[in-house]
Amino acid sequence: MQFTPYLYFKGDCEAALEFYAACGLGSIRDLRRYEGTPMEGRDGGAWGAKVLHSFFEGSWLRLYASDGPDSEPMKGCALLIESDSVADAERLFELLSAEGRVTVPFKKQFWGDQYGNFTDKFGVQWAILCRAQA
Repeated sequence: MQFTPYLYFKGDCEAALEFYAACGLGSIRDLRRYEGTPMEGRDGGAWGAKVLHSFFEGSWLRLYASDGPDSEPMKGCALLIESDSVADAERLFELLSAEGRVTVPFKKQFWGDQYGNFTDKFGVQWAILCRAQA
């Protein structure tokens, strides 16, 4: 078995995946649209060009994602990225949080780890952690 997040968007799935690719998280490996499927007529056909299902993968990240008019924004959960490098963690934090909402700035926290969290411009919640070296 394997645990893989599945992200839901309300129409901007492809833009989000392209953004994650530009941030260096990986690339879109599979992208299927509503068009040409039995779901093509969903909501009067307005979703034809939207993403029905996709697979995104990088060297250390896998996720699935899709669009849907009834999709709920992410709540009570964040995707946690753990890094061994403070510089890499800081870079990812800056890239992914651009135009989003930072809730905890990335810095050394009172418990000793470098940590921060934010909601990106697509509504996905992220946390980035770099453990203190023992």
